[in-house]
Amino acid sequence: MNNIITNEVKTSTKRIIGVAFFGLILGGYIDNAFRVTIPRISAMVQKIDVEIAQINYESSIIFKLIVLTIISLFAAGVAAFLGRKKGIWTGLLANSIYILIFTGILVFAIIKGVDELIGSISFQLYAFIQLLLIILASIFGGFIGEKFYSPDKDLDLGNNKLTIFGIRWLHYFWILPFIFYPFLASFIIVIYEAILSFLVDYYFAIHPSLWFKFAWWIYFFIVPMVVSGATLIMFGGFIRFCEIMQYKQAESKGWKKFGQVFLYGIGAPVLSYALAAFGANVIHGMPRPTTGDWKIGLILILIIPTIAILVSIFLWIKKKVFHRY
Repeated sequence: MNNIITNEVKTSTKRIIGVAFFGLILGGYIDNAFRVTIPRISAMVQKIDVEIAQINYESSIIFKLIVLTIISLFAAGVAAFLGRKKGIWTGLLANSIYILIFTGILVFAIIKGVDELIGSISFQLYAFIQLLLIILASIFGGFIGEKFYSPDKDLDLGNNKLTIFGIRWLHYFWILPFIFYPFLASFIIVIYEAILSFLVDYYFAIHPSLWFKFAWWIYFFIVPMVVSGATLIMFGGFIRFCEIMQYKQAESKGWKKFGQVFLYGIGAPVLSYALAAFGANVIHGMPRPTTGDWKIGLILILIIPTIAILVSIFLWIKKKVFHRY
């Protein structure tokens, strides 16, 4: 097993199989994080029960296609990076179970003539699209993972024990369910809140009726700080946790290390998730604009560049006239 991660920048069959399996496991945790977080976001947006949002998520073909593609991309990229070489083959191997499953489903559907609908498309077409997306994501993820690799980024080089990203491999039995999983859930909702906050700026700009609502000015004072805080806590906590868990680090040991692991590995993602959820709830609870005021906002927005263009044309004409005389 110690041959999976070596001290030299080279690869082997055992290493590729090992990192591909690790990528597959990561993909499973990403899937679970999406299953927990996305329905809660949907419930927040649509103002429905989480149970109903969960049913909608499980029955949505769009979510299935997108999530499994993201999982395949991430698993392939991580496996290819750890594999150091033969990235595309490593990426395909990391998702080989999904590829085999959907190949079997597609063949079975064609042979048996299954013509049921999944959403608005046929079952056969769904299986084909999903299979194609998994293969493309595996190839692309494997390619990117290998290209991103370099010895100076490899935390496993020089270690005399088997490590993955510089952390002893046995630790991943508790890191993945208790640390990695909460960070994934936190990452998903933080990204959602950041995108939502970005779009809200444009939403506010084209709705003049919101310009005179005091709640919105309070929003611009509070929510950006919440978004920044959640992001910094999440990334800072994850980086600090990885530093503490490095195989050769001697800074923290015993109860001190235990406390830091709990603080950065559990406390940070939980706090980040709570802040991001709070920010998203605030955004969805903000006062709505007057119907149709976006037309006025659009006109006002277009006036500024129009005036700028007219002034530029006037100055250009004036310059040409003065040069002539």
